[in-house]
Amino acid sequence: MQMDVKEYVNLLHDLKVLERKIAYIFEERLGISLTRFQIIKYLYEVDVATPKQLSKILEIDAAAITRHINKLEKEGYVEKSRNEANNREVYVRITETSKNKIDQCTEETDISQILGNKFTDEDLKQLIVLLKKFNNNLI
Repeated sequence: MQMDVKEYVNLLHDLKVLERKIAYIFEERLGISLTRFQIIKYLYEVDVATPKQLSKILEIDAAAITRHINKLEKEGYVEKSRNEANNREVYVRITETSKNKIDQCTEETDISQILGNKFTDEDLKQLIVLLKKFNNNLI
């Protein structure tokens, strides 16, 4: 069965709506946006990164990364410092506040709290496989 353009457009719209809903629920429950949580989670894993590295890894444009970092710094989640060898380069690292937030999210968050109990583990695994397939095969 071949999908027509209208069906593709509807699929893309549904994906966009789903992403917004999940991001909203995540932020409501955990008090931090999903994007900002991804930033501090990545920094938790690597200890320090430049905004350019964050932009590349998270596939978010540089200007948006800068806005997120500035907001995270203001809220005490990250600290910025200059590279002493290259004053133009900025390093970003997480603070204890971030580490505590990640620990809290890990301990208190059950995926069913975010998605509800209408999805089985198998449903989520299938979604992950399909999303990876789409992401790996699109330019």
